Amino acid sequence: MKRAKIAVITGATSGIGAAVGRCLAAAGARVFLVGRSARKLSAAARRIPRRQLAGTARVDLRSRTDIGRLLAEIARRLPRVDVLVHCAGEYRWSEPGSLDPESFDLLFGVNVRAPYLLTQGLLGLLQRARGQVIFLNSSIVSGTGQGVAVYKATQHAVQGFTDSLRQDLNRRRIRVSSLYPGRTATPRMRRIYAREGKPYRPAMLLKPADLARLVLAVTELPHGLEVTDVHVRSLTRY
Repeated sequence: MKRAKIAVITGATSGIGAAVGRCLAAAGARVFLVGRSARKLSAAARRIPRRQLAGTARVDLRSRTDIGRLLAEIARRLPRVDVLVHCAGEYRWSEPGSLDPESFDLLFGVNVRAPYLLTQGLLGLLQRARGQVIFLNSSIVSGTGQGVAVYKATQHAVQGFTDSLRQDLNRRRIRVSSLYPGRTATPRMRRIYAREGKPYRPAMLLKPADLARLVLAVTELPHGLEVTDVHVRSLTRY
C-alpha cells in the first residue's frame, strides 16, 4: 500500500494556504496546518477530514521563539515531512520618504527569515522522506509595483535563497520549487484593490483552489523530476 504523504503548510488559515491544505488532504495526504490565528486555525482544521489531519500549530512567524517551538513540535509528532509548503507571508505598503523600521523588520522576519529557518530546521525530516519544499512567491519579482519596495525586496530575497538552497538540498534528494502567481482572489488582494481605488473583481483573478491544484501537481511528479520555477497568471485579465 502506498504510504500517505505528510505535508506541513504555513499560512494555512486563509487564501492560498487554506486551499492547499484542503486540496492535498483531498488527494490523500495528511496535513499539518500552521497559522497565527487560533480561531482561523480551528476553522481550517474543521474543513479537513479527521483522518487526514496530522496536526495544527498556532505560530507567530515573527517570533524566533515560536519558530523554535514549532520545529520541536513537528519533530515530536511527525515521523517525516514529505512536503513543506511555504504560503505564509506579510504585505505592507512603503511610502516614499517614510521611516518605518517596524514594517521592514516584520516583512523580512515573516517573508524571509521564517521560511529559511523552517526549511533548515526540517531538513532531517525532509531528507528522511526524500521530500520537497514549495515556496509560494509572487509575480512582483518580475514586475515593478508602486509603493511596495520593501515587500518586493523580500520576495527577491526569497528567490535568491531558494535558488541557493536548491543546490544544497538536491544533493540530499530534496526537491525545491518556487511558484510565482499573479494577482489572486484572496482577502489580501481585496485590500490591495481597495487601496488602489480599483473595483475588486475576483472572477478576473487567479483562484486559490486552482493554485492549490498546481501545488498538488508539483508534489505528484516522479522523484527524478524537479520543477524549479512556475510563473502563473490569469488569462481572464487579458
